[in-house]
Formats: sequence, structure tokens, C-alpha cells
Amino acid sequence: MRFFRSPNSGQTALTLQHSTSPASGYKPPAGHNADGYTMPERVGFKKGGWIQDVNKSIKKRGTKGKCTPITKKGCTGRAKALAKTFKKMAKKRKS
Repeated sequence: MRFFRSPNSGQTALTLQHSTSPASGYKPPAGHNADGYTMPERVGFKKGGWIQDVNKSIKKRGTKGKCTPITKKGCTGRAKALAKTFKKMAKKRKS
């Protein structure tokens, strides 16, 4: 009776490295991860600016006070969401 002997028998897991592992000396090209797949480009986080844009828009359209108080009849949708955001920001600033 013959037993099947694996070609890797007697080797530890450390010696059985994948051909693209760092231990094998593989270095992926720029823009690729360690496995060789392309990585999506990262978009830098834009700091600030949005609130200034909103305030300009409010001033230009003359809608300042549309949601003061928030329970006002015409205060709905995105305007109401923005009013709540401003309210939270003001609360955060006070504390």
C-alpha cells in the first residue's frame, strides 16, 4: 500500500509563502495594494467652505429667517434640515 506524500510535507506555514507576499520580495506597482489589485484614488477631504456657501446663498435669495422658528409653516424639507444643523452647531458652540 502506498501513501500519498504532499510535496510540501515537512515545511512550516512560514516557509510556504505566496508569490506576492512581502516575504517573497514582491513589490506592487504604484497605485496597487499588496495583492496587486488597483486601488481607488483617494479624494482629499475639503475643509470648511460649505457653511460659507450656504450663508451666501441665503443672503442672495433673501431667505434669512425662513425657519425661525423651525415650527413655521413654510419651513420644510432641506431648509428645515439646514435649520436643524445650524441649531446643533449653535448649541455645540455654547457648551
